[in-house]
Amino acid sequence: MPEARCPRLSQAMLLLPLLRAELGNAAARYSLPAGVEVDLLPIVEDGLFGYEIVPNHETHTYLTLGADANNAPIVRRNVYCMSAPSALRVATISGRALLQHEIDAWDDIEQHDIRYADWRSAASAVWSELSTLFADTPRYAIAIHDADHAAFDRALAFARTRLRGCDPAIEFCGIPEEAQYGFVLKGARGGHGNLVLRARGCWQLHWTAATIEIDEQWPATQSVGGGEAWACAGETVIDPVHPVLLRGRDEQRKAVRRRR
Repeated sequence: MPEARCPRLSQAMLLLPLLRAELGNAAARYSLPAGVEVDLLPIVEDGLFGYEIVPNHETHTYLTLGADANNAPIVRRNVYCMSAPSALRVATISGRALLQHEIDAWDDIEQHDIRYADWRSAASAVWSELSTLFADTPRYAIAIHDADHAAFDRALAFARTRLRGCDPAIEFCGIPEEAQYGFVLKGARGGHGNLVLRARGCWQLHWTAATIEIDEQWPATQSVGGGEAWACAGETVIDPVHPVLLRGRDEQRKAVRRRR
């Protein structure tokens, strides 16, 4: 993965908690059907660094919330072919035989990026899209389970303190349980290493540079990726609320705070 596309360790340890905080705050205004779960995978993809939103239900639309090269809030929407085409289905159109590149186009991904003015608006757009994708009823409140991700934040911060004096780039491939495979670290002056979650329940940081070599371990406070989903439909049923009524409730709460 090209280093220029990867965030610095300092950027990762600041941006990832910010994105989860905005998503968590926005989740209170939305709902999901029973059984829908959402995981977050750190990823660097085509110039965008952030979280891929991964639901546990089949869908042909996948979302990524992240920052572009200018640190602008972006929601990326990847739309995959609705179904794998059969030979008969795409052999001809109106009697005309299709060329191979036209058949291959069925497998193409449509990618759309939308830039937002702030992270709050971008996070709301993610939940709005998920609510549309999973529109079944009844609806349930969204519960957030952030312990594993918060533990990873601490691991990044710990690694950053041990690598004082350099701020290496860190690669995120966006695969499940990536911590157990290891995150590659690359320095601007040739230093290199990795950050790995070992099976025995500890983090290992290895770093080699011209003047220093680090090989250090410390206990992992969470399993990181081995627990429950980051967000899921809770046990409280949500009655449908018109957006105008929701805004009215927000205004009432603001008025009460002003009177205090």
